[in-house]
Amino acid sequence: SNSKVAVTSGAPCWASLGVKEKQTTAPTHLTESELIGKMEKNGIGTDASIATHVENIMKRNYVYLESGRKLCPSKLGLVLVQGYHQIDASLVLPQVRSDIEDQCSKIAKGLASREEVVKRAIEIFSAKFDFFVKNIEKMDILFGTSF
Repeated sequence: SNSKVAVTSGAPCWASLGVKEKQTTAPTHLTESELIGKMEKNGIGTDASIATHVENIMKRNYVYLESGRKLCPSKLGLVLVQGYHQIDASLVLPQVRSDIEDQCSKIAKGLASREEVVKRAIEIFSAKFDFFVKNIEKMDILFGTSF
């Protein structure tokens, strides 16, 4: 039980500690609907485009469908994510994509200029591309040892 005891400064204090041996388990794979929920939560895609995103990752063999509509990552999908993560983690995390979607929404609402948003996106992704190309050997090593 967790109980608190007042201890006077400088007074001796004793405690007992128990240890349990357990093993961690990997999280289960996401279902299509769970992935869509996470995309919506992170502002990725629109109602019209989300289904296409899910379809594309299956067509490109990044994931395959298991029983229960679970999306299981393929070896190709895992290696790509590992490589992107090593070179530029923002390419596999939702924030960059979410920011772009947010800027597109601002254009639609008249709160941002299309030209300025496109210019900024090109600057960001041009720098990311250049950095990626300079570090492509990390991806080559992963593919070389995986396939």
